[in-house]
Amino acid sequence: MKSSIFSAMALLLTAAAGCGSSTSTPNACSTVTCSASQFCDAATGACKTASVCAGVTCGAGTVCDGNSAAGTCVVESCGLVTCSMGQVCNTATATCVNPGVPALGVQIDRMGRPAVNTALTNPYDLYPTANPETSDVTKARYNSDATASGTTLATTWSPAIQKHLAILDGLDGGVCGNQFAFNFTLGTTNFPAYSFLANVLAGDALLVDTSKTTCAQYLAVEANATGIVANTDCGGRKLSYDTIDTTYSVLAVGSLTGVSDNIAQTSVPAATFPFFLPPI
Repeated sequence: MKSSIFSAMALLLTAAAGCGSSTSTPNACSTVTCSASQFCDAATGACKTASVCAGVTCGAGTVCDGNSAAGTCVVESCGLVTCSMGQVCNTATATCVNPGVPALGVQIDRMGRPAVNTALTNPYDLYPTANPETSDVTKARYNSDATASGTTLATTWSPAIQKHLAILDGLDGGVCGNQFAFNFTLGTTNFPAYSFLANVLAGDALLVDTSKTTCAQYLAVEANATGIVANTDCGGRKLSYDTIDTTYSVLAVGSLTGVSDNIAQTSVPAATFPFFLPPI
């Protein structure tokens, strides 16, 4: 639930608090108004077409090609079909179907940090830029990508994560450039100031130091390794941790505390494990 709140709150703050460049300059889209069928590119301030297929109706057996210049109707194939809710495209019929049982050893999910996939890969259904897909499709692809490291990390996931890090950087009243690892290393993408942290988060994993005997702080391993807060904590995640507040703080001000979603996280379970409170 809190991961969904994280994404929704970031969306509400986008227009006022996004940091859309490699420096601490205002968002290039702050004074730009695009038409209903377009979105503003925060890197350039230019209006881009969200989908060339908007309003295009194709006949039976054909589908609109979102990669074409004018939304051309072509013979339907899996290369042009976008499935959601965990379904996959059947190559024989070009329709979305439930997937079969995964083969042993095939990755379908990852033990990652809370909210990274939800808030950073494609929370606003605008990625990839040339042919946007739904957030659910992107999250499923990210979870099943077992090669998100090295060149794959840099070319597939880092560019998308950089754009959304720029948005979260402005959560503290629109202040840009004080995010953890901001401008740590420069690259050649639209958002070079966020490239280092994006590369780290692209290979998302929940880190636990098994040599430590005290466990009381979320992101403790990362904080110790990067010098944010020296500690001897094991890291990992307990159910009682307010992981979203910690995530907000690291991504917005480079600290383990300081920014909150103002939603309290109880530290004492009120029901049988693994639930904290009755559903509402």
